[in-house]
Amino acid sequence: MNIKLDHTTPCHLTSFFVLLMKEGITANQIIFGIAKLATETHELDNMVTSIDCLRLLLVLLPADSCAEGVSKYIASLAAEGITCSMLLDALSLACYMCGQFEPAKLIHLTYKRLQADAIISQMLSD
Repeated sequence: MNIKLDHTTPCHLTSFFVLLMKEGITANQIIFGIAKLATETHELDNMVTSIDCLRLLLVLLPADSCAEGVSKYIASLAAEGITCSMLLDALSLACYMCGQFEPAKLIHLTYKRLQADAIISQMLSD
């Protein structure tokens, strides 16, 4: 699988996630922060199946512990214009770079599904 960042995703997010993962934070723990951002910003509201995609990702990649500080920081990135999609895109590449190929695939597929869902929702609202 060849994973590349979308042109709208800032490169520094991938570097940030790689550093977190090298320090022992798991992709699962990072996903909790992404879900928190999506919930607090209501970014995925009015989208057909987006919340279900994130829930499934949390089920498939359960975290054995919570990294509350990481979750809060990730959620705070919304103030800088960072979206849930950008974070999933960056996290999938970070997992790939760290050799975590299965989580990378699952996260990348979720990212692609959210992109498709955004397009479908936009078409339905037009």
